Amino acid sequence: MKINQLQIILLVFGLPLSLISQTGHGLSFDNYNGIYGSTTNPANTAQSKYRWHVNGLSYNNMGTADFGAIDYIDIEAHPNGFNGLNFNDNIDNSSDNNFMISDSDVMLPSVLYNINDKHAVSLILRSRAFSDYSNFNGQFFADLNNGFETAEGNTFNSTFNNTNHYWGEIGLNYALVLVNSNYHFIKIGGTAKYLMGSQAVEARGTLEGSYTTGTSGNVTFTNVDLVYLKTTKEDLPNESQKFYTNAFENFGNNGSGKGGDIGIVYEWRPRETNRVDVRSNAGAVNTYKLKISAAILDIGSIKYKTTIQKDSLFTNSQSQISTNDISNDGLIKTLKDNPNISENPQQGEVTFALPRSLNIGLDYIIFNDKNYYVNLNYIKSLTKAEDVYTNSRLDLITLTPRYETQKLSVYLPITYEQNSSDIYAGFGVRYGPITIGSAALSSLVTDGKMKHLYFGLNLPLFQEVFR
Repeated sequence: MKINQLQIILLVFGLPLSLISQTGHGLSFDNYNGIYGSTTNPANTAQSKYRWHVNGLSYNNMGTADFGAIDYIDIEAHPNGFNGLNFNDNIDNSSDNNFMISDSDVMLPSVLYNINDKHAVSLILRSRAFSDYSNFNGQFFADLNNGFETAEGNTFNSTFNNTNHYWGEIGLNYALVLVNSNYHFIKIGGTAKYLMGSQAVEARGTLEGSYTTGTSGNVTFTNVDLVYLKTTKEDLPNESQKFYTNAFENFGNNGSGKGGDIGIVYEWRPRETNRVDVRSNAGAVNTYKLKISAAILDIGSIKYKTTIQKDSLFTNSQSQISTNDISNDGLIKTLKDNPNISENPQQGEVTFALPRSLNIGLDYIIFNDKNYYVNLNYIKSLTKAEDVYTNSRLDLITLTPRYETQKLSVYLPITYEQNSSDIYAGFGVRYGPITIGSAALSSLVTDGKMKHLYFGLNLPLFQEVFR
């Protein structure tokens, strides 16, 4: 296949701009997702409809909470323990067990190559940032985030867990076609990853007390049982500084580890859809009636050795702390500096696990030869919110009708989020080398915030339909 002028421009200028990346709901179901599909199921690399597929510019981010709307764009500006939440002024569901999750994924210059009908490989570079907060008092942390300026006084009692992890990964993917008969097709794949830890922060424990109105008030802690761990010796930046500013910063040397993904895909190809003549390339066209896929993603962990500081803070007596001090110095530093709270610093190594998950998909062509499909996808977190030194994904069930051709695909995902029982509707489109969309476009209407966004710019070099 000849490379036209537009493709040359995308290759030359697109690759250096690859600072934000990955894929999202909608594109992950597309038979023409190429290297993006390798990240959701590594078996997708084989017979991916492309001879070559080069990632140029792409980005995926999801941010959601059960207490109200959050602006996921601002989460990355201050993801430091308690300061990473950007609360809406109206707390819709304040309790002692609120949650928030932000998942940002950046794919740097990456390439897929289809060796032949049976074998394919890809090289994938990703920069990732994951933050989750569970079982915290939404109103207290909203007032904390706002400097207690609008606080009306409240009590709080939270047994919470918060993990922020930032890392880069280099993945080598290989996929193989095992069965390619008249009616049945099976391929498997795996991605081996070298993991480079940039920084990890974890705060967990119990905070109990009450506070008074205004910036000149006080917070009375009746019980503090807090473990705060970070993987760098330097103090974390405060909320006015940006921590996650460039995708390349996540390829640090503070920690390292190994990991990977594994996956399998089965296609049922009955006679009415499997109409590939002897002159056609089966890898370039869809011939299945039903496709079933399953993958386990983000297996592995990162070990941080020499830069660990672990602080245990305890108190069982009342201790009053000025809200002004907390606003100026942050909650953690203010607690550590308080003479009524003891500190027990420790040094050592700790291992942070990746947010392991199960990804299952069913894809069905509704009308034969009409390019209309429906997909059902289930993402299940294999780590729990209360697990230490790891993040936990959202459990999502997504139904996506779509229209798909080689040049154009249109997606209409409808997602049920099990964590908060919310339902989102989205829209996405792929046209040639450009993909853009959201799995939660409806949140713009209901909450005034975008909870999910993906964007992609790539260089597609398709398999020849006729040989």
